[in-house]
Amino acid sequence: GPSSHVRIRTKAFLDLDLSGTGGHGELLGIYFPTGRQHIDHQTLQLHRAPHCFSDLLFNGALKEHARSVYMGQIRVHRGDQKTDAYQRDDNLMLSDGARADSIPGLEIEADDVRCTHGATSGQIEQEELFYLLSRGISKKEAQRLIVFGFLNEVFERLGTEAIQEKLRELVRAKFAA
Repeated sequence: GPSSHVRIRTKAFLDLDLSGTGGHGELLGIYFPTGRQHIDHQTLQLHRAPHCFSDLLFNGALKEHARSVYMGQIRVHRGDQKTDAYQRDDNLMLSDGARADSIPGLEIEADDVRCTHGATSGQIEQEELFYLLSRGISKKEAQRLIVFGFLNEVFERLGTEAIQEKLRELVRAKFAA
């Protein structure tokens, strides 16, 4: 139908600004675009004081012709030693038409730091799918279990059970659609 040509675009900017010595911050995200949805995240982990720690973890599952773009920057100002910064964006493709691009970046002006970034993008492991199908689980239910397992790394780091449950509900609704 005509709605299959509609592309919903979402752009989000998330900045974490650590300006006090010993600051600590965490950026957690899950996304699950379907149809022709296009999700674009841009993050900045800004270290403007020494002995700060930041950790970013985004996990996305993509279905049909969905697209995601992640662009992340870790910036450490001069003299802000003992900085510890992590950035990770992982994507699980549930169809051949889905696409995820990750563009991580580091801008470091201090020399005593530990900054790492990484990104993965891949399809469901066929062995994992086969194992579940061989146990009598439907393909749709098997996909659902795999996606929940993949997103659980983020769910477990979210503060309250109520927030976790609300997000699980939203993910469940994506499979019901």
